[in-house]
Amino acid sequence: MRYTDWNVALLLVGVLIPRMGTLHAAESVQRRQVPVVDGVVQPCRAVRQALADAMQFLKRADGAYVPGRIDGELAGYFTRAHVNEDGSRADRQLAFPARQHAYFIFTFLRYHASGSEREWLLRARDLADWNLAHSTPAEAVYAGLPCSVFSNGKPGGSGDKDSIEPDKGAFLGSAYLALYEATGEKKYWAGARAIAQTLARCQNPDGSWPFRVVPHSGQVRQEFGGAPVFFVQFFEDVLRHEKESSFQQAHDRALRSMLDRNVERNLWGTYHEDIGPKPEDYLSAEPMSFTAVYLFRHAAAHPEYLDMGRRVLARMEERLVHTEGHPAAPAPAVSEQAGFEHMMPGHTARYCLALAALYAISGDEQVKKKALSGIHALTYMQSEAGLFRTFFQLRHEKKPGARRPDWYSQHLYTVCHVLEALPVLSTPRPSALRTGISPGPGPRDPLK
Repeated sequence: MRYTDWNVALLLVGVLIPRMGTLHAAESVQRRQVPVVDGVVQPCRAVRQALADAMQFLKRADGAYVPGRIDGELAGYFTRAHVNEDGSRADRQLAFPARQHAYFIFTFLRYHASGSEREWLLRARDLADWNLAHSTPAEAVYAGLPCSVFSNGKPGGSGDKDSIEPDKGAFLGSAYLALYEATGEKKYWAGARAIAQTLARCQNPDGSWPFRVVPHSGQVRQEFGGAPVFFVQFFEDVLRHEKESSFQQAHDRALRSMLDRNVERNLWGTYHEDIGPKPEDYLSAEPMSFTAVYLFRHAAAHPEYLDMGRRVLARMEERLVHTEGHPAAPAPAVSEQAGFEHMMPGHTARYCLALAALYAISGDEQVKKKALSGIHALTYMQSEAGLFRTFFQLRHEKKPGARRPDWYSQHLYTVCHVLEALPVLSTPRPSALRTGISPGPGPRDPLK
């Protein structure tokens, strides 16, 4: 699918809003209300241009990096999680490759598929090649897995210390497969298959995996946590290419575990690489949104998943989604986790992707309007330089305008999920597609 119909600036219906950076936008809407047309919060600039500026911003830390080569200087996002507000690379050498590089690969592939330059495909390949080169050795118990933390030029550190997180390896495995399907290069299938073999062999009897393990010995550092949906989706992706019985068994067990843990018992636990153990009922927006997306996308074949996905979203909305107290209200803005109530663009975009998936199966126009409002809110979170600022708004903010670090991850999560959500929201109403009944003209599609 080509992502080309995004010029939502046409949605303004005569309301002209000049381009504003994050702080300028915040100051403006504190003086007057954010414009709302037909129940949809309006953007402060065209979404398509916001995405283009965001991708150009990424190049500011390239240095001497040449896409297609990883034997010289690398772009800043390879080994640094943080980025300076002007786009230059941060000094701190800390990165979270397995999860964040997977995101970056997905983003580059989707941006390339939208008609953008071939260099984005090369950048995706380079990230995959770097991770393949830094995977755990063949003799390790957890062999062939990427490092979830990379600090000061070597694996490990931050909250993981000497361990890795298997669920993040599954996520990067799905990115390898996406790259294999885009290029046909067998090394990416081999990398994904190696991850699948290790995970199938190391799965717990209840269908779960430990959250943190020492890769060489298999010693468990932390049992509970992570995103079970990454395992489910990864094995589903693998099974498209190889109908291996051990992979099917791993998938089926992981699915049962996810439904029991996340849906029935509402248990999530620790998720992020830079934090220590959290209670089992601790909520994080990222795995909750991804789980809801999976359930909605499979609800046509499993109708019970529709209610399950709605339950996950409702729990998330109760604690982590905010429609007031921030500059783009009444659009939704999403906090990262229960104990860290900073509203962030990447988590907001992922929530909107979940809403888009719900709209695709339900045809609920109010859900679509909420998703579009959230996507438009992202334009208020972008700086003049093109950066989607990580810390948009703290709930009950006591220090407005405080300087806080920015992350490549939140920047590219935003682009990734908007690229994925907008085509869904621009299609005819799904209810009509399912029933074969013409919907008639209906209200104007805001994405056209």
